[in-house]
Formats: sequence, C-alpha cells, structure tokens
Amino acid sequence: MSLAYFRDMAIKDAVTANGQSGDIRLLKFLLQNGILSSDAARAAQASLASLNSSESILERLARDGHIEEEDVARALADRLRLPYVNLAAYPLDASVTSLVREELAVRYHIIPLRTHDGVLVVAVANPLDREGLRAIEFATGRTLQLEVATFTGVRDAIEHAYHLDDALNAYLEGIPSEGEPPVAELPEEATDIKKLLRESKLPPVVKLLNLILIDGVRAGASDIHIETALSEVRVRYRIDGVLQESFRLPKWVQDPLIARCKILAKLDITEHRVPQDGRIRIRYRDSMIDLRVSSLPTQFGEKVTMRILDSTAGPRTLDQLNLSPRDLQCLRLAMSRPQGMILVTGPTGSGKTTTLYAMITELIAPTRNIVTIENPIEYQIRGVNQVEINEKQGLTFAGTLRSILRQDPDIILVGEIRDEETAEIAIRAAQTGHLVMSTLHTNDCVATIHRLLDLGIDPYLISSSVHVVVSQRLVRRVCEHCAEPCEPESSKLEALHIKKGNGQFRSGRGCGVCRKMGYLGREAVFEVMPITHAMAKLIETRAPEAALRQQARADGMITLVDNAVAKVLAGLTTVDEVLRVVDVTEHSARCPQCAHVLEEGFAICPGCGAPIHNKCLSCGMRLQKEWHVCPYCGGKATLMAAAPALAPAAAPPGRTSAADGATGAGSRRYRALVVDDERDFRYLMEVF
Repeated sequence: MSLAYFRDMAIKDAVTANGQSGDIRLLKFLLQNGILSSDAARAAQASLASLNSSESILERLARDGHIEEEDVARALADRLRLPYVNLAAYPLDASVTSLVREELAVRYHIIPLRTHDGVLVVAVANPLDREGLRAIEFATGRTLQLEVATFTGVRDAIEHAYHLDDALNAYLEGIPSEGEPPVAELPEEATDIKKLLRESKLPPVVKLLNLILIDGVRAGASDIHIETALSEVRVRYRIDGVLQESFRLPKWVQDPLIARCKILAKLDITEHRVPQDGRIRIRYRDSMIDLRVSSLPTQFGEKVTMRILDSTAGPRTLDQLNLSPRDLQCLRLAMSRPQGMILVTGPTGSGKTTTLYAMITELIAPTRNIVTIENPIEYQIRGVNQVEINEKQGLTFAGTLRSILRQDPDIILVGEIRDEETAEIAIRAAQTGHLVMSTLHTNDCVATIHRLLDLGIDPYLISSSVHVVVSQRLVRRVCEHCAEPCEPESSKLEALHIKKGNGQFRSGRGCGVCRKMGYLGREAVFEVMPITHAMAKLIETRAPEAALRQQARADGMITLVDNAVAKVLAGLTTVDEVLRVVDVTEHSARCPQCAHVLEEGFAICPGCGAPIHNKCLSCGMRLQKEWHVCPYCGGKATLMAAAPALAPAAAPPGRTSAADGATGAGSRRYRALVVDDERDFRYLMEVF
C-alpha cells in the first residue's frame, strides 16, 4: 500500500481520539474573553455532535447571531500574537495551495498561503485546533506558520483555490447575463490562439469581462482601465475625458480576468514583465467596435487599458463643431486652396482627429484622391483611402508618406507629425501641389510655429507652406437634463476676467442620465491662427513668441481662453470645467492699473500712461523696484504704480480725463517723451 494511505489512516485515528477538542478550546476562549455568553457556549457545546465534517462551530455561532466572525478572528490574533490576514485581498498561488489536498483543507478550515525555507504559511479560522494542525503538518511534511482569518474568508478562499468556476459564479450571482459579444476574427495568422481561447473560457470570467465591456460601451467611455492594486482590482472608465470608478473586484479575480483580456487581444499570457499591445474587435448592437488593448506590468500585477473605437460611427461635420463664424471662415478658406498645410494642435484626447475628419468629410469629391495615414483608424470614411500604421512591421508615418506621394494624391492626412523626417516630407508635399493636414502636440497656435522650428524646419518653408494653425481643447457640456442657474466664485471669475452679471451661468446638479456628474457630452474650444503676410514675415525672422502673439491678436485671433469664456457665458459649460482644461496663464504681462496687455519692452502702459518699471529720470536706466535713487547717475527714479490687477484705470499725474477737459474743470496738460543717448541734450531739455 502507498505511503499516502498510511498517512490518511493516521490522520483519521488522531482526529477520532479527540475530534472536537479544537472546537471546545475555541468555545472556552470565547467565553473567557467575554465574546460569548455562558448560555450560548453551553448550547453550542451541546450542538457539537451534530456538526458535519465541513461545518465549523464558528459558522453556526455567526449564523445564529452570537458572534461577529471578524471580531473573533482579530481577538484570536491579538491573544495568540499571530498575524491577521484578509483573504479577500490575498492573491493565492496555485502551486502553494496544491500542497494541501482539498478534503484536508475543507475538514480543518485551512488554506495555504506561501512557503519559505521549508515552512508552510497557512491561514486558519481556528488556530486552537492543535490536532488538525498536526494532521496538516504530517500530511505535507512541513512545519506550519499560522495566520488567522475569518471562517467565511477561509471557505471562500478554498472555493477559489479548488473550484474557481464555482467561486466566480457565486460572485457574479444576481448579475444579468448580456450574452458574449462575438469576437470578430482579425486578419492575422492564427497560431495556437484558438486553443488558448477555449482553455480560458470559464463562463464566470467571460461573464465578468462582458459586463465590464458592455457597461463601458453603454456609458460612452473612451477608455477602460483594469488596474491591479495591493488588495483589489479596480475598473475605471474615462467618460467625457474624466476617469470614473465603476467596479471594485476581489484580488483573486485578477489573474483570470487579465488572462482573458490578453488572450482575446492575442497577447502572450506567459509574459508578465514587458508591455504588450494588441486589439480586440467585437460586434455590439450591429456595430463593429475596436478595442486597442495595452498591458503594462506594475508593482501589484499587470494593468490593462482598452481604448474603445467605434469604427462604424460617422464623423462630425465642421458645422457641428460649433466654431465661431470668423474661425469657420478661416478654416474653409484654407481648405479651398489647392496646396499647403493645415495643422491641428493640442494634447492627447483633445479632439484633433475629429476636427481633421470633419474637414476631410467636406472635401470628399469624385474628382479628388484623398489618402490618410493614421494610427489607429478611428472612423471609416467612404471615398477615402485610409492606411493604418504598423511600426512593428516597418510601416511608419515617414515611410508611408513617401509611398503615398507616388499614388497621385490631392489631399493627404497625416495622423501625427512626430519627428523631423515626417515634418520635412509633409512640408515638401505641401509645396508640391498637395493639401496636407496633420496634428502636432503643442499647447497653442503660436507654440506650434516654434515646435516646427525645433524640428529643424526652415522658417521660410513654414511661412510659405502653412496656411492655418488650429489649437483646441475639449470641455464637458452641462447636462441639459439637470442644468440649473448658478453663481460661480468671484476668484474663479477674476481668473477668467469675467465680470459678474455678464452671462447666464449654469451647472448640472447630477442626475441618472449624466451618472450624477452634472455633465453630458463634450464641447470643443478653438483657437484659429491664419498665417497672414505680416505673420509670415515675423516667422521668417524667427520673431519671439510675444511678437507672434501680438500679431495674431492684431489679425483677429480668438484665443482658447476667450472662446472658452464665450461658451461659459452662453451656459454651455462651467467656469470650473474651463479652469480644469484650459491654461488661463497670461502669456503677456498686464498693466497693474488698467489691466491693458503689455508687450515686451513697454516702459509705459499705452492704456493709462502708468509707468511699468522703475526708471531713472536722468539717465533712463531701468531700476529695481525698491530703488528710489539711481545708483548710476544719482538721479531720481519714477515709482511704478502699486495697484492691484484689474483695478479701474486711473488718470496719470498731471492729466485729467477728456470729460473734465470738455466741461472746463481744470486745464489740460501735455507731455512729450524725449529719448536720446546724449546726457547733455537731456539736461538742456529738462532746463528749457
């Protein structure tokens, strides 16, 4: 007979000798520590004979309402000086749990956790059951190290370790099944993926992932994040640009759920140390939805992010983007030209591709050959030749763009200009009879010009090729179902230079339609800068950003902040949302007296005449703020007005307002500013 047979017989004999001593010791402990009353202890002791092999006295006492399992477990851990473990947040290792057979784990309410130096660390509900612990030591041939857990935690961990299918079914009980979204076959070579897919198709895992995907699609999420933490798995959706938590799952769901995602995306489930990228295509409600899957190794396990792309959804038109009449006219004028470049800029997720698609939609015609280079293809557009980048196979933006130029295109859309090579090819294409559209990651329109210069593009090529630059952001729209009037804080209105009472401010209180967020959908705010003749001359001379901004304002450009403020005043979005998304930092200084925009080099405000800096009246040298006497020539200094920003304009010393002059209240005085580098000449002017 085998050694295992004799071991089992020895275990049965040891338990039969005093099979209920562990429960008796536990009852005595509960009575001595005041956790259990004497009457309840006597009743429990009388019922010990009726317990079956898989039932614990703890379970019966908790079911009858005499104890709280967690209180008992923590009391045992404190008195016996043992660690307490929350098994719901503990990742079990199948190679460790296999050291103890299922029937022994169920009989003695024990679950293996880990091993080290020949010692087996186990979680046990009743550490006073010495006979059961000795039986486990004899069966495994290892010394035990104890940690205390609740009986329910041990039971659930046993179900998870030995019957994962049943454990997940119990966890998902009560959740209606949506049916599995059919996975479409991708045009790639099939290896052993189908076999792995069949092996991983545990119905509860499939149901859980289906629930996560379908809930994300229904909520209009752009991304699904499955994140692993120390004691749980968290699922978050990015809805309208903001992450919202949706599910918190127990830690033991992590491995099968991540494996299911990776198998569907055709990733290597045996590789956990390097990032991987894949894709899943599902059909949901007669729509084909692409999921771009990315796995990332983190401290507590792999994190999976899925970008949701509904390729069958149609792109918007320019009229639906809610552009101002001036900006819409600038864009359509640039689109009507036979060659040149249109650039759309902004951070990731700001809607740049949507704007480009809107322009392409208006340009589709039987007489035009339109080719796009994208990564990935977000919308399928009829009448457009769309190419998807695959850098793993050598299909890059620059290489594909060279090939497209041999395809006789009229209009080219380049998904993104990332490097000097792509930028140079696109600029050359814009000069050789092609209308080129592309995107850049910059903060605003003026920064785009300097970004191209940093990429090594010559200024004359930029000024002659680029027709218009668009910068944009996406702000959340106020939910129309729960919108109500509101009054923003004064400090926030001042940050946007908005005066109270100028508009109809609204905010959403939160309802079921907007998931209690107060926002539903997003609205784009734009900044459109056409490259005029004056702007082109400044670009050719590599003028600083301040000069370019001044010229853009002179050309009538509506800045991102101004466009966002207009949509706040119209009640489309809120002040808080604009401050969250749009950088309201002033690129130019403002006068402390009248808040007039000041350009670099201004010594006096052109709006109110107040001095901007302390300067010497004699030699004209710029002085520090605290200086009252010039250290260069000994002359007196003009003192800069110390008024708070946005203060009402004040008349400078010696000047009265035009209204005063008209009524005869005071005589008008005039001043002449003389600038000369000869000190003697300045002295003569002061004397005479």
